[in-house]
Amino acid sequence: MQGQFFEAKNRLSMRYALRFACIWMSALGAVVAAAGLFTAETALAALSLLLIPLAVLTQALLRSQHWQAATLLFCWGNWALATATIGGSGGMAAMAFPVWLVIAVWLLGTTQALCMLGLSALALLLFWTTGYLDAAAHNPGLAALLYALGSLGLAAAITLMARLSLSHRAQKSLDMLALLEESQQELRKFHRAVEQSPESIVITDTALNVIYVNDAFLARTGYAREEVLGQPTELVSTMGMDRSHRRRALEQLASGAVWRGEMSNRTRSGEALRESVLVAPIRSSQGQVVNYVELKHDLSERVLADRRIHDLVYLDPLTGLPNRHSLVLHLRELATGAQSACHGLLLLDVDRFSVFRDAHGMQHSDELVRAVGMRLVEALPDNVWIARLAGAEFAMLFENLEPHGQAAEQRLRQQAQALKLALQKPLHLRGRLETESVSCCMGAALLEPGAGGADQQEVLRFASVALHEAKQNGPGSVMLFEPRMAEEVHKRMRIARDLRSGIPLGELRLYLQTQATARGVCVGAEVLVRWQHPQWGLLSPVEFIEVAEESELILDLGGWVLRQACLLLAQPVFAERGLRLSVNVSAIQFGHEGFMPALQAVLRDTGANPHLLTLELTEGVLLRDWDEARTRILALRELGIEIALDDFGTGYSSMYSLKQLPIQELKIDRGFVSGSHGSATDAALVEAMLLLARRLHLRVVAEGVELPVQAERLQQWNPDIVMQGLLLGEPLPQQQWLAEVLGAPDSLQQP
Repeated sequence: MQGQFFEAKNRLSMRYALRFACIWMSALGAVVAAAGLFTAETALAALSLLLIPLAVLTQALLRSQHWQAATLLFCWGNWALATATIGGSGGMAAMAFPVWLVIAVWLLGTTQALCMLGLSALALLLFWTTGYLDAAAHNPGLAALLYALGSLGLAAAITLMARLSLSHRAQKSLDMLALLEESQQELRKFHRAVEQSPESIVITDTALNVIYVNDAFLARTGYAREEVLGQPTELVSTMGMDRSHRRRALEQLASGAVWRGEMSNRTRSGEALRESVLVAPIRSSQGQVVNYVELKHDLSERVLADRRIHDLVYLDPLTGLPNRHSLVLHLRELATGAQSACHGLLLLDVDRFSVFRDAHGMQHSDELVRAVGMRLVEALPDNVWIARLAGAEFAMLFENLEPHGQAAEQRLRQQAQALKLALQKPLHLRGRLETESVSCCMGAALLEPGAGGADQQEVLRFASVALHEAKQNGPGSVMLFEPRMAEEVHKRMRIARDLRSGIPLGELRLYLQTQATARGVCVGAEVLVRWQHPQWGLLSPVEFIEVAEESELILDLGGWVLRQACLLLAQPVFAERGLRLSVNVSAIQFGHEGFMPALQAVLRDTGANPHLLTLELTEGVLLRDWDEARTRILALRELGIEIALDDFGTGYSSMYSLKQLPIQELKIDRGFVSGSHGSATDAALVEAMLLLARRLHLRVVAEGVELPVQAERLQQWNPDIVMQGLLLGEPLPQQQWLAEVLGAPDSLQQP
């Protein structure tokens, strides 16, 4: 391309020089002819006149674009005239030979210039050998001189023009080379950008055959370059486009527009390759489409990310089973579909899983969850939908069990029993040599045909209620949902909500039950609590204490009771008579980190005498952490507070408690006292407890004394025993108790 450009530039320059030479030679011919006629050099004048038609004919050939003919005619014509005029010019015309050699080199090239040089030498040799040149040289005239000088002038002018043209062309060439180098640099940058692009780039011809691919395409697809060059793009690059889409894409490209789309192509080994493809036409400077370029973006990472997001949303990461969200969506699908038979939802929770986790750590507990999930998959049919909800809790959805509820319930119970047997077989955990066997509680709920969408969506809640009921019944229990369960759960939630607001609103009431000796002397009372519910009336602790213990409400409740008891103890009548108050403390309250600071603050604020306060603790409170319990009891003893072991005889290690803990009082459970007058066994047990307490110098309080015969028997066994029960009086509101039992004035009845 560069050679063609320079050749065109040279031709243009030589055309201008030739036209100039034609004008020069026409003028020279006229001048020499006139001089020849004037000096009677008629032969030279006649030959010089031929220069004019020669120049005119050359100009005509130039105008008609016959460049080569014009050049040949002008150069060889003038050379012939110069040769012919040697005799007429007295040999001076021989001086024109170098001129035409220079012009021939420039216009005709080296070959014809050498040919002209040879012919010129031959002509001169011929003239010299014949003596014609010597004869002519003795008679030079004005016309010959003008002709010789004009030829030399033409040579000088042509040489100057050539030099100027050469200098100009050299500068132009340098400028063009600089532009070309800059273009080459840009082209190399573009080539590197295309070749090193991380995205696949494919260039095709107009027939959509591949003519170029970059390295990214080869690395991504596994092809070698020679395997794809020349191949149709539908075989190696866009094979994921079906026929109809390809036809529409071709129509869009034919209109000159850009096509975009996504498709699943394949690598050389046949693996799927999801790509976003853009195909754009490449146009020439005239606007014609000469190529197409395919820009391809790999969507594999996006596909993997979408898959990971899907798994996070719908699958449990630990077991790979569907999660709670998937279960809810599946239940919604069932709610919108037609139903001709009962569906059954079974929830399963591994017993004592938290204990296993605390003993073995999170890693092994995760292995246990995986093993249970695998066991469920192995034990259940393929059409059962299994999900992991949380912890070691799983859900199993049995679709289309039976047309009728009773038969479906029977089938569901059979499935539950089969699962229990399957889980009793040892589970092999990775990373552990020993195996594990687990038991589980299960709760189930049925969806009968014709149930509304609300019932369909509530089935998970119903099954959860049944599972909670099963856990209350003990390990390995299976419960099927009954409407009463939902009512009980709703009531417990209502109790928790109302109690949370009722405590600060002053709805709690303090009750006292007398504790007296066998002679009927009051030595104190046990502090009890009642709840004056705005709608349900006065509630006993049985109806709300358990609910309070399931949450931190027991802290607020226990704190209120302690404060009220200390306010009572601060009254002078208690100090004057040495009356004690016993307060029950729950396990959650006793183990809370703020228990001791709160108790000290109450004693300080109320001014109560701690030596008259007894805290009743059950063995369940103490069994949580013996060392911590002992440390806390010692701290209470330093304050002067006494400790009573409540419900003595019902725990797992009562004797051990007496040995390890610094307690001052035993409270015999009403279960032993109520049968002490009619059962020899109960009598023997109570007598043994009293003997043990006497030997250990412990005060004894017998609960549940309701009959005189019970009081007599207890007094016989231990004259110093303190009794508590309906025989001595039922629990009374604190104002009434103060008035009736202590006879305190009204001014002291409001602590």
